[in-house]
Amino acid sequence: MKTLVAFFLFNRPDTTEKVFQAIRQAPPPQLLVVADGPRPDQPQDVKDCAAARSIIEQVDWDCQVMKNYADVNLGGGRRTASGLDGVFDTVDRAIVLEDDCLPHPSFFRYCEELLEKSQDDDRIMTILGTIGLGRWKPDSQSYHFSY
Repeated sequence: MKTLVAFFLFNRPDTTEKVFQAIRQAPPPQLLVVADGPRPDQPQDVKDCAAARSIIEQVDWDCQVMKNYADVNLGGGRRTASGLDGVFDTVDRAIVLEDDCLPHPSFFRYCEELLEKSQDDDRIMTILGTIGLGRWKPDSQSYHFSY
């Protein structure tokens, strides 16, 4: 794998661990971790955010790990936007995962192949790994263009 993986997490160590294990199987050469801070009115968030962040310390492959951790809670929208700004200030393309989206093992190869194939195509802004886009049938095609 050659592409940076941006991993967005918050306060769910259980799902963070599962997604981290999928990332470990890839394994990317760079991992940029974006984490929101604990909510001030949710005392359990302090423990849960710390537990989710500690999972990143399990990186045991040759990988540059970059951490973009918020000290305070910015909320989903603001943290995602600021985190994506940080990702794309670092690289021009990335594989983005959230802590509650478990990728299939083929997801990383799929993303890398399509990122490479479409790198000079200005019509393509995003490549998603989502199944079930309305009338689209997963067995009918390996990828799908959408407006």
